[in-house]
Amino acid sequence: MGLSLALHGQFLSIERELNQSHLERPDVVRSLLVALLARQHVILLGPPGTGKSRLVRDLCQRIVGRFFEWQLTRMSTPEEIFGPISLQGLQQDRYRRIATGKLPEAEIAYLDETFKASSAILNTLLAAMNERIFFNDGQAIPMPLEMLVGASNELPEDREELGALWDRFLIRHVVDYVKDPASFAALLQAPAHPAAQTTITLSDLKAAQQAVETVDVLGVLPLLGQLRTELAKLGVIASDRRWRQSVGIVQANAWMNGHTVADAGDVTILQHVLWDEPDQRLAVAKAVLTLISPFDQEAQDILDDAKDVYIKAVGAPPDAENDAHQYEAILQASQLLNTAGKRLGAIAKKAREAGKSTAQIRENMAQVQAWHHDIMVNHLGMKEEIEV
Repeated sequence: MGLSLALHGQFLSIERELNQSHLERPDVVRSLLVALLARQHVILLGPPGTGKSRLVRDLCQRIVGRFFEWQLTRMSTPEEIFGPISLQGLQQDRYRRIATGKLPEAEIAYLDETFKASSAILNTLLAAMNERIFFNDGQAIPMPLEMLVGASNELPEDREELGALWDRFLIRHVVDYVKDPASFAALLQAPAHPAAQTTITLSDLKAAQQAVETVDVLGVLPLLGQLRTELAKLGVIASDRRWRQSVGIVQANAWMNGHTVADAGDVTILQHVLWDEPDQRLAVAKAVLTLISPFDQEAQDILDDAKDVYIKAVGAPPDAENDAHQYEAILQASQLLNTAGKRLGAIAKKAREAGKSTAQIRENMAQVQAWHHDIMVNHLGMKEEIEV
């Protein structure tokens, strides 16, 4: 089917709008859209108040379909998720649930505190996520479920019982509080209700999913083999099923990037797929980026250091007793950011000479430039622009 420009544009509009409303969440936003296109599931880990639920609801409001949301507790029963038992059915010696308005009828579902699912819920939930079927009165009923998003403040305590549920979530993210002071200021001023939203119908979604399946990934499959070898050296072992499903994630990410043939850059999203424990995330991300795009990895390291410099400089409380010392600290931060910008420029030049994409490096340069400008203008009282 190729790439439908109009349909592709709708998805990009949704991505752009979500990023405007949910600050410092670009990877999570992209992952949710990719999972929807690949018919996979996403888990969001993080403390309360990080906007996990708000983001999922915001996305679901843009899909014209049925949405089911529930917050699980230790006392939750199957009736809450799958519907009550039909009393009329019991009179006829039939054990049938009335699933109207419940998970079995939803195209998109969101379960908060996912890992509080009881064993009574677990098996039915696993079948729903993996096979898209719901057993009702002994019959396997097909489910229209396109994506289930789970959220939790913590990892499952009982991995023996809940490990299968954890494994069903192909894309995994740890969501933290907003860190950038500029983002925090924007958060405080954000409107309660966003402006007009782009929406897509279920037929639009189905058409996009079919287009995703036509994306050619043959050229990047050897990269997956190399990545598997590199991760094994780090002790990170993903199942064969997870690797197989990763192909669909790469296809969906490539489609979002406007590609009908996947390239190495489209594989970078697998950094959110291949880790199993949170303490593996950084090692997996570095392994993915180093293999796929060493220039991007180097640029990311510089950006991470620059972000620490910026946040430390502008986030420090005012020191009225030692203004000169604070001024020196901010001035030094400005100089470090200026140096970071020049280093990124040098990496971009090397990437161009090697015939590699500089898109991500240029994004990093723009971010460093914005941080440097903020310090120069708002903290040092100057009007000088950085040149990177």
